[in-house]
Amino acid sequence: MFLIRLTTALLLILSARGIAQEKKGFTISGKIDGIGNTKVLLGNKPDRGYASGFKVRYFDSCMSVNDHFTFKGHVDELAFYSIEVPDKARGWVGFILGNNEIKITGSKDSIYRSAVTGSLQQDTYMHYIDKVYYPLVREARVYNDIADSLRKTGDTTEKKRIEREIIEPYNRRIEANIYRFVEEHPSNFGALYELQGHSKYIPIDSAKKYFLKLSDEMQQNTVGRRLKYELFDYPELISVKKPIPDFSLPDTTNMIRCISEFRGKYVLLDFWASWCGPCIDELPAVKRLDSLYGTKGLQVLGVSLDTKRDLWMQAIIKHNITWPNLSDLEGADGAVSTMLQITAIPAKFLIGPGGNIILKNASLPEIEKFLQSKMAD
Repeated sequence: MFLIRLTTALLLILSARGIAQEKKGFTISGKIDGIGNTKVLLGNKPDRGYASGFKVRYFDSCMSVNDHFTFKGHVDELAFYSIEVPDKARGWVGFILGNNEIKITGSKDSIYRSAVTGSLQQDTYMHYIDKVYYPLVREARVYNDIADSLRKTGDTTEKKRIEREIIEPYNRRIEANIYRFVEEHPSNFGALYELQGHSKYIPIDSAKKYFLKLSDEMQQNTVGRRLKYELFDYPELISVKKPIPDFSLPDTTNMIRCISEFRGKYVLLDFWASWCGPCIDELPAVKRLDSLYGTKGLQVLGVSLDTKRDLWMQAIIKHNITWPNLSDLEGADGAVSTMLQITAIPAKFLIGPGGNIILKNASLPEIEKFLQSKMAD
């Protein structure tokens, strides 16, 4: 299963010409030794990498002069941004950007290691990552590797013991550190980001408790609003026996299709992507359900978390996917994947003829068992 860390595509208003004089903005002054005179991009890549469902965006570009570059503009809220030099391996450095002056210094061969100074938000976050988070993760990684080796050799008993007695306590310590980070720095965007990133793996009551400890600014941040929806609204809104909210997305011909147009049928929502191996592996089983029940009232409807149209279309053709496919090409950031909290794919929902959710994040055997009970000859 492919995990998707949800990350937010944030609007950046960059042109200094379009910003009122009295409005405070940011200045990014950089020197990356060895890049000379080349294009430099300002984008949205986070510091520690991103998953395949992440929508990469670029907001501005400039030409460096003798290794030096400058960006000026204004952001509406704190978020992760990145300075990137195209065609360089690991050629970006991510940082928290607010409306302040920051400096970036580094080398063309290790841009990801560039120093970012002038941002208290960034300093606070990186102290947590370097001094608290990474040391614990490095310790735990050794035992995760051992558990993975035991899984491959079939020694499930020892694997479970290591997970229970060693790995789980590490996970609890990581959780405790996140809670402490939120308590000590409730106005730090990094604290919000870490809480959001781990929210699926910690008790929901604890996640709610610590979300409410965040500052009003962080709770109203785009990432904060999404986390609030996940913790407080989603469990009530998207639940079995309740109507699925009507949504619409473009299909492969750019025609807008609504979920409500399939009322009267059972709808199998299949969340997938061209880059998701397990999704592709499940296609024969989905095709089988389509062939068995497609004439009896089942409609398969694909929703792709792709971000590149060409890869999406090529996968549909290559794997001979014949049912309707929808995508806004926003990846994990898309409106529907956010609404339904699709954080791992493949993911499947079964919707009833009246529009109510019958099965949520269900396996194919669960779906087939239900369809057999309703559509048997």
